[in-house]
Amino acid sequence: MPKCPEEAARYNKIRVRLRLAGIVFTLLFLVLFQIFLASRLKTLAFSFIANFYLAFTVFLVIFSLLNYAFEFPLHFYSGFILERKFRLSNMSIFAWLTDDIKKGILSLVIFILFIQALYFFLRNFSAWWIWIAVFYLLATIILAKIAPLVVIPLFFKYYPVGDELKKRIIDLSGKCGIRVLDVYKIDFSRKTNKLNAAVVGMGATRRVLLADNLIENFTDDEIAGVLAHEFGHHKMFHTWKILAFSALSTFASFFALYLVSSPVAASLGAEHIYDMKVFPAFMLVLFLVTFALGPLQNGFSRHLERNADLFALRTIQNRDVFISLMRKLAERNLAERNPSKLVKLLFYDHPPISERIKMAEKFE
Repeated sequence: MPKCPEEAARYNKIRVRLRLAGIVFTLLFLVLFQIFLASRLKTLAFSFIANFYLAFTVFLVIFSLLNYAFEFPLHFYSGFILERKFRLSNMSIFAWLTDDIKKGILSLVIFILFIQALYFFLRNFSAWWIWIAVFYLLATIILAKIAPLVVIPLFFKYYPVGDELKKRIIDLSGKCGIRVLDVYKIDFSRKTNKLNAAVVGMGATRRVLLADNLIENFTDDEIAGVLAHEFGHHKMFHTWKILAFSALSTFASFFALYLVSSPVAASLGAEHIYDMKVFPAFMLVLFLVTFALGPLQNGFSRHLERNADLFALRTIQNRDVFISLMRKLAERNLAERNPSKLVKLLFYDHPPISERIKMAEKFE
């Protein structure tokens, strides 16, 4: 169903407000938990478990469940009600909750493993901030490699694509100098009316994923344009550049935590920086540093996206096709064509659609 720019503007205005509210909710939860629950929960965990890491696991599970409950009303409105209101979601409330529980369990497992690693380094190494940053980088690479095999199939089913389209995509990847393992269609339309495509995985797990509704609504030339953009990311090593930038941000975040960890722990009456009762305060520091670095991360990402757009234009040699697919994506995904400079700075890791179309119109 066609959607007008005014509807997209309303949708994105609400989303921005919800994201800002989410930041406030996170800050408020961390502060309240630190003041009222952290010490009590530590005492409770050690009352029936002597081992530090097992007791800390109990602490983290309760912390995560309370955080989920605290933010659930906002999360439910933004993830389910808003998407249904603007006719973007095709999911029933049961299907949405099932997916959300899957995501929650997966996130909880990754969160506990990461935080336990952080506290292992805190307890055993003076330069713990370097070790945990390296661990984070390696873990990110591993997750990127296994995501197509383990994570994505939890939420979507893979189907083969037609031989003619598959051959065209494989030929295009060869033209771009990219090796892909295979091309799959996923049942995206079962959950959303938004369109998407991606080249996922690294090395031997790299594969092309096309949303079924993208195949239905885009011409083969437009699909080629979308994938030329994705192949451009891999051809120009954008994944590794993002990882390198992320590594620098991670080092900066943990170095900032390293600088304030002892004063923060002392101010909260902790004898050691690895005392679990100061965990919420540490998370607050990391959240604030990450938020402060966000505009830099977004700006770097937008730069890479512009380069990938140029790569796609040079590859398909048809700016009309590129403009057409951008307009379709904007319409179906309710993308904001002209966000404010502040919103773009804070939240946009892709250039706005209007900028991408304007660049294509000037492309020779």
